[in-house]
Amino acid sequence: MLKGLRAAETAMNIQLAKTNVMANNLANVDTDGFKQVLTQVTEQDLSEAAPAPTLNTSRGFIDQILDMRSPVDMTQGPLRETGRPLDVALRGEGLFKVSRDGREYYTRNGSFSLDEDRRLVTSDGAAVHGAGGPIELPEGEAVVRRDGMILVDGAEVDRLTVVDFADNGLLRHVGGAAFDAPSDMPAQPLEADAVEVVQGALEGSNANPIDTMVGMIAAQRAFELESKVLQATDRSLDKAVNELSRKA
Repeated sequence: MLKGLRAAETAMNIQLAKTNVMANNLANVDTDGFKQVLTQVTEQDLSEAAPAPTLNTSRGFIDQILDMRSPVDMTQGPLRETGRPLDVALRGEGLFKVSRDGREYYTRNGSFSLDEDRRLVTSDGAAVHGAGGPIELPEGEAVVRRDGMILVDGAEVDRLTVVDFADNGLLRHVGGAAFDAPSDMPAQPLEADAVEVVQGALEGSNANPIDTMVGMIAAQRAFELESKVLQATDRSLDKAVNELSRKA
């Protein structure tokens, strides 16, 4: 019965985690460049090289054989035209490199503008990076080529830094459409011929509101079902203990 309680508890925690992840996805269906987070439950490696799970561990047997993962889904979101010259979208692989408060981040949200110092910045004020660091644009008409090169009045100024990672699923959301990368997974700059930048457009969120809502409802119902299993198991355990104590 104790094993049943642990199994029900673990299942409830998994469904709660799924609900939280999908709620965040749903809240960002209108966030430009947002990438939804998936929820995956897999079995851990129980090969001979791995330690054998036992019921005497603090986490219990069920927690050892189940592994909850939340990888980022980097599939392409829909592109929409805006007509603004400093709005840019990526078609295919890559993320823009930006920085704020001395830290580097990465994003697919190309809603850029100029600050008072004519630095190219994101909608939340992060500096957009080029080959020489934060990009500054002189006065004039800006054109962004397909390879990310920015021209002002026909003269090349800088090229947007577009990077990729060995495993984009390991990126972590740090608010909105911005990502942080693990310290052991460095950014790899993409060559110009591997980049496709679309000027005057933005990439929308790849989270589908209908699918996400259906998934949330399913997770909530599964949570309720497991809670009933937990309550039933608890009642059975209570009954068994009380009856055994009276017979003793």
